[in-house]
Amino acid sequence: MSLGVLTFNDPLGALAITDAATVSRSLDFTTFGLWARVKTLSITLTGLTHTFPADLDFLFVGPDGTNLEFWSDAGGGTAISIPQNITIRDSAAALLPSSGGVATGAYRPADYGGVETNSNWTGLPPNLVINHPTPNGAATLDASFGGKWIDNTTWTLFVRDDASPDSGTLNDFGIQATLIGICKPHDFNGTFTGSASDILWQNNDGTPAIWLMNGFTATSVGPAGPNAPWPSNPGPSWHVKGDGDFNDDGKSDILWQNNDGTPSIWLMDGMTATATSTLANPGPSWQIIDTGDFNFDGMADILWQNDSGQAAIWLMNGFTQIGGGTVGANPGPSWHVKTAADFDGDGKTDILWQNDNGQAHIWFMDGATVLGQQNAGSNPGASWHVKGAGEFNNDGKADILWQDDSGQAAVWLMNGSTQVGGGTVGANPGPSWHVMGSGDYDGNLRSDILWQNSDGTPVI
Repeated sequence: MSLGVLTFNDPLGALAITDAATVSRSLDFTTFGLWARVKTLSITLTGLTHTFPADLDFLFVGPDGTNLEFWSDAGGGTAISIPQNITIRDSAAALLPSSGGVATGAYRPADYGGVETNSNWTGLPPNLVINHPTPNGAATLDASFGGKWIDNTTWTLFVRDDASPDSGTLNDFGIQATLIGICKPHDFNGTFTGSASDILWQNNDGTPAIWLMNGFTATSVGPAGPNAPWPSNPGPSWHVKGDGDFNDDGKSDILWQNNDGTPSIWLMDGMTATATSTLANPGPSWQIIDTGDFNFDGMADILWQNDSGQAAIWLMNGFTQIGGGTVGANPGPSWHVKTAADFDGDGKTDILWQNDNGQAHIWFMDGATVLGQQNAGSNPGASWHVKGAGEFNNDGKADILWQDDSGQAAVWLMNGSTQVGGGTVGANPGPSWHVMGSGDYDGNLRSDILWQNSDGTPVI
């Protein structure tokens, strides 16, 4: 869900731009309070002065070393003697000028003169590769920072004066970010901040129900659905396949599939379906596996797999399929699509597979295009089964939730396809307890594990 444009300013005030040196200032988002990613980003430089602006280089560095040298050697030798307020954004009409100074206004990023590398700066992480905009490169603000996680991250502005004998000042800097809020799994009454995941049920007779949760407490319990076009029970031939935010309202909706293959969506507001629609039927050989936001538009898409092994994605806008189709080569029926989640932190959902032999594998996606693929960690063996993915350490990259045939659960903390931590979690409750998935049930921005016993008892 689009959260609009949020502005974040440096709280520490003026920054002296020292002659022939690098200075920096950071913004920390450690308690932002919601799962959100950057859609578009602009940078404001308030009260900028400098006696020779062609000496100036500005580098903005975000999470995981994401960066753009958005201003380099602009303005020529014309002094900025009166403080100017300058906004850098991709949608501005003009590039930063190469000469004549820089006046108050909005400009697109530009990089003139020599191309700076890591060695030209002080205080950068080792081996950080600098990205450059036109004319020395092709990078942009939105392409560089789009999809980046906001919560629990640090963003740093580096300002470099690259020659003597000039200097200047910067009274303030800030960023303006259009954010997409990530609807938590199974959050049917979501408000983003402080909201928590809920539990979606289906009875053997087909009746759906929702427990609206606050931690371990069900604050409201009851059947879910509309009064029309069918009663709340669509019948046992209809199966709940998942949930996701299909209409960009910040609340999860229910995705169904009939035995004949027909999919259907209920748009939900708490336990009430405000609208329903059946979609085109791809046939019973196609099974809905999960939902995800593959094109980073804030709305859920549908992930399918055919009995043959072929995967497909329907890019959705509410009830309307706006793109997608089959994706990638068919790996064959020994490979099973297990879930959809963003493993590389670019804001776009990826596909997690598991082979019959136990090996997990990730396809990194951009919409319906496979950008690359890799095995995820080592093979734990065929007794371990992927049960879902979650955000267990709040780093903006999905982790893998497992369960062994013995009942033991495990979490792999992931950085892309690399396992960076985790392992078995908790005591083994035994094989009568089944991991059903994950969600943030206590609103602390970290995934929790939902279980159900063979007798029906749920546990978080």
